[in-house]
Amino acid sequence: AVNAGSILEDEDQLGLAHFTEHMLFNGTENFEKNEIVAFLQDMGLEFGGDLNASTSFDETIYILPTPTDKEGNLDKAMQVLSDWSHRATMSGDEIDKERGVILEEIRTYRGASDRMRNATWPVIFRGSRYAERFPLGDAELIKTFPYDVIRRFYKDWYRPDLTAFIAVGDFDADEMEAKVKEYFGDWKMPENPRERTYSEWADFTETRVAVATDEEATGNTIELAYVTPGTTKPENTVES
Repeated sequence: AVNAGSILEDEDQLGLAHFTEHMLFNGTENFEKNEIVAFLQDMGLEFGGDLNASTSFDETIYILPTPTDKEGNLDKAMQVLSDWSHRATMSGDEIDKERGVILEEIRTYRGASDRMRNATWPVIFRGSRYAERFPLGDAELIKTFPYDVIRRFYKDWYRPDLTAFIAVGDFDADEMEAKVKEYFGDWKMPENPRERTYSEWADFTETRVAVATDEEATGNTIELAYVTPGTTKPENTVES
């Protein structure tokens, strides 16, 4: 789990948090090009079903279920996670190949729900970066951004202090801790890391109303949301 999403994109990076998620499957130091997908499928994982990832405003999540019935699978999975965290190659050729995949994903999302969301979210999130940083980003920028722009996002935000490794399953906890140290122990913080900021809404007293219609909408929805002022982190987090 990476504590970074579209909210942290610079003006020349709109959509590149999501693009970065895709690129981790397209080559790392230990897995060339699409070898990583084939490698994981050999363990019995289905891409898009078992093996998946998602990008939102404030976080990017990578899900890697690992069958442990075969010796060595756990170590292989740890190597994949380690490569994702700080060894993506981000080659120019693979970036160019992925542009079309991202653009097609944007196209498929552009149905009635997405069009209405794009009309209402800027009203709901007005006064914050959430109104300007939709995770799918800007299609025109996706077509033309220079390679170093996405590499900059990966370098800035994929780092130890913004990453959590979460293991759930039937395993020895001490053994798992040792493997985390083995595969992630050489991962160093960058010099002069950028500050991870959180976007806040400006105070407002009015009731905001957003109305959107679409000829292809299949139903009617009414939502009522209350904004709690002065909070930048989840209120339901319990301190240990």
